[in-house]
Amino acid sequence: MSAAPLAASAPLRNRSQDATFLCYHSVHPDGPPFLTLSPETFERQLALLRRRGYRCGGVRELAALAAGERPPAPQVFLTFDDGFQDNFSHAFPLLRAYGATALVFLLPPAVDDGGPLDWPEVRERRERHPDVFRSLTWSMVDAMAEGGAEFGSHTCAHHDLTALDDEALAEELLQSRRRIADRLGACDTLAYPFGHWDARVAGAAAAAGYRWAFTMPAGAQSAATALTIPRVAVDQRDDERRFALKLTGVGRRLTLSPARGWARSARRPLRRVVALARDGG
Repeated sequence: MSAAPLAASAPLRNRSQDATFLCYHSVHPDGPPFLTLSPETFERQLALLRRRGYRCGGVRELAALAAGERPPAPQVFLTFDDGFQDNFSHAFPLLRAYGATALVFLLPPAVDDGGPLDWPEVRERRERHPDVFRSLTWSMVDAMAEGGAEFGSHTCAHHDLTALDDEALAEELLQSRRRIADRLGACDTLAYPFGHWDARVAGAAAAAGYRWAFTMPAGAQSAATALTIPRVAVDQRDDERRFALKLTGVGRRLTLSPARGWARSARRPLRRVVALARDGG
């Protein structure tokens, strides 16, 4: 039996100024809302991060944070779920131009031939945007890895892991990790499909050999372990002011706490937070 996941250090809870964990999907001029943001919007975000002195983190930085080391500059972890082909064609050139890196979570069977990203929950959007819902290929992955990107698992079939029996759960986690590690030499990270997890899923991730795993809370997530690191979603609505708010500890605490439900009504305090964020406060 595998050991229980260790409790995360404070920065891994995604509430401090030391580390910010963001979740992207597609970067494309014409993709579905709430899943895609334009290259122009992404570039403005990268420019803001550079102006604020943020450094991009990966697996090595995760280990340092977990060990209690304080980074010399604020860190941001730019994570991309699903492995959209536009991560290579649109996001990667911008990442390189701004000296930034990313952690991309793959579905290996789709990567084999750059095939469609297709599971029931996205089928309708895929039919409207077939050119967007295509996977990276292994040659694209190799080129991105040479340019500093890191890759982790998003399982093989994008199932809700909490709905699988123990055998199917283990298979999804093990096969994806093995295939990525065989190709790239290592696969220590996982993003749970849909961000869904529970204690059984986190335990299975540990047993499969993952060191780090990321969630995407639909509501509150106050606690975290190395295998349940919460991220904040980024989409087409995140102009400079809204994005700047997500970089603040206050903004992420609101997003990841029970306060999220009433945060929209707290317009006046939030405007002040945004103003402070814009001015570097």
